[in-house]
Amino acid sequence: MRKRLLGLALGLLLVGSGLSCKHNDGDSVVVTGEGARLSSEAIDRDPLALLPSRPVVLGVVDVPAFLASPLGSEINRLAGKYVPLGQETGFVLQRDLKKMVGAAYSLAGVDVVAVAQGDFNPDLIRSAAERNARTPGGVALVHSKYAGNDVFTAGNVGFTVVTRHTMLIGNETGMRRALDRIRDNRLAREVPEWMIKLIETPQAATVLAGDVATEPRIAAMARMAPFLGGLSSFRIIGNFQPPGVNVAGTLSYADAPSAAAGANALRGLAQMSAIAGVLAIFGLAAPLQNLQIENHDRDATFVTSADAESLARLLAQVM
Repeated sequence: MRKRLLGLALGLLLVGSGLSCKHNDGDSVVVTGEGARLSSEAIDRDPLALLPSRPVVLGVVDVPAFLASPLGSEINRLAGKYVPLGQETGFVLQRDLKKMVGAAYSLAGVDVVAVAQGDFNPDLIRSAAERNARTPGGVALVHSKYAGNDVFTAGNVGFTVVTRHTMLIGNETGMRRALDRIRDNRLAREVPEWMIKLIETPQAATVLAGDVATEPRIAAMARMAPFLGGLSSFRIIGNFQPPGVNVAGTLSYADAPSAAAGANALRGLAQMSAIAGVLAIFGLAAPLQNLQIENHDRDATFVTSADAESLARLLAQVM
C-alpha cells in the first residue's frame, strides 16, 4: 500500500509538472472578477505571489540542479514508470521543468499547493491527460472546471492549467485558493519575510521553511520523533553537489531546554545502528553521512550529507 501511495504521489507531481495550457499572445485562461483576463506575464512573474497567505511550510526546488545531480537518472526512471504521459505530449522532464515552489497550510487536514514553472506544450498534454483517464495507480482522473480553468484530480489531488509557463499542483482546496487569488487579481506576496529571505539564499538549490508553533500535529508526531518536541520553526537549505545531497538546518524551539533535548534526540538518531542494520538486510547503505549537531539557546543546528548512490537504491526499493 505504501509503495502504491508513493507511486501515485510521484506520478501526480511529475504529471503536473508537464501540464499547462496554450494561450493567444500571452493571455491566460483565468478571468478576474471584473471580467478581464490577466496576462500570462503577470501570472508567470512571481510564483510566490500565487501562493495563499500564511503558509505553515514553504518549499522550493531548483529542478535542473536536482536532475543534474547523481539522483537525476533515478528520478527520470521513476517518471517513466509512473507518469502516464509519453512522448506524444512533447514534454521532456530535464528540458522543460525549471522550478517548483510549494506550500502547506495545515498539518492536520493538509491543504497543499505547488507552483510549477517551465516550458510546456499544452494542447498535446491536455489531450493526453483526457485520453489517460486513470493514473498509474488505477485512480480515476476527473476533469472539472474552476475559475475558468480545466482542473484534473485523482481523488483529492491534481493539477490545473494556468499559462504556458505556470501551473498548479495540489489538493482541490489548495489549488482553488491559488486560483481565487488570480481571479481576484491579488498577485502580491503574502509569505512571511523570513521565509522569503531564506529561499533567496545564494547557491541554495532547495529550501524548506516552516512555522509550526501552533500546529498540534507536531506534538503528536514528537512521540515517534522526539526532536520535534517543542519545535516552533525550522529553516533548511541544501544543494545537490557530491556526495549527493548536502543539507544545513536550524530548528528553533519554544525554550532553551527544548532545544537541548531536540539536539540530543537528533544525536540519538545519528547513533541508531539499528537503522543501518535494517537497510543492510536489503543491501542498502545508510544514506546519511557526517551528521553534525550543535545547540545554542533556543536553536539546534545541524549539517549533514546524503550519499546519492544509497539514496537512489533506497528509492528503487521503495518505488
